[in-house]
Amino acid sequence: CEMPNAERYGEFLQLENGVGLWTLLKDEFYEAAQDYGCDCGGRHVTVATGVAAYPLMCELAKKAQSVCKNLTVNVVSVKNRLFGEKITVAGLICGADFYEELKDLPLGDELLIPAVSLRNEGDMFLDDMTVEEFEKNAGVRVTPVRNDGYELLEAMLGGV
Repeated sequence: CEMPNAERYGEFLQLENGVGLWTLLKDEFYEAAQDYGCDCGGRHVTVATGVAAYPLMCELAKKAQSVCKNLTVNVVSVKNRLFGEKITVAGLICGADFYEELKDLPLGDELLIPAVSLRNEGDMFLDDMTVEEFEKNAGVRVTPVRNDGYELLEAMLGGV
């Protein structure tokens, strides 16, 4: 499925409904990537996302690796077990879903998750698992990332 270009959405008047969010994220990410050319010194991060956003995140990870030497970004598609696998958006993935999908994988230096997977306070998943609990169980630092291309690239690069 091909994403429409940014012109299709005009001024993105329906972003709060999710309309055009991926296109905006992609455009911001590519714009931010123009300013980089760096060496990440062997940084390895994992990006966990819903099934729907997985292809886009793979594309953005590849772009990040092209602008920053010695960067490894693995992208993992997380199935929604609580609400059913037909629910593919990241905003409805629970902590247990993330954990089940990721527990046996090498996650690297940091795990990036979509901030929309957490309640508004940013500290807890829909299943009441806290970010702190998840970090302890998974043994990796977890960083929630907003739907912002600049923030996502910065998180992938580790603030380089």
